Amino acid sequence: MSNSIDWKLLVGVRERQKTTAMGVVARDSEAAAQSQAHWQQAEALHAQEIQGKAAHWQATAGALEGGRCNVAQLRHAGAWSAALDARIVEAQQLAAQAGEQHAQREQSLARSRQALREASGELEKAQQMQARTRAERAALQEQRQDEASEEAASQQWAAARRVV
Repeated sequence: MSNSIDWKLLVGVRERQKTTAMGVVARDSEAAAQSQAHWQQAEALHAQEIQGKAAHWQATAGALEGGRCNVAQLRHAGAWSAALDARIVEAQQLAAQAGEQHAQREQSLARSRQALREASGELEKAQQMQARTRAERAALQEQRQDEASEEAASQQWAAARRVV
């Protein structure tokens, strides 16, 4: 069976598969890093919107305590708070979507890393089989040379015996 396989060709194929898998891992790793950055930006925007609403109400409370706020201004503050709530919800949804996209990128990266491990294993097996086949061929060639030497020595001995 090992004689019918071109191990050099198979090793070459396995090396190309490993190289391709390494490229996929690099691409997926870059995509995961970008998606993580996008997710972090979305989370930061969400936190900023929450802080903005808190600052709005702190300013409104300060105006109320100082007596600088009338009913119309309080209504306006309430309307603006509702608008801020909508912005917070939107930022939260964007952050959740970015988180889901990042999780998908991480899963893709995990799959491509697994494919790389498998390709590396297949390459290693092919290289080991190639080395084993070479060793078997070398041992067989040495055995044939030994047998040929023994046959020649036997024929010389037989010829020398006939002469005597």
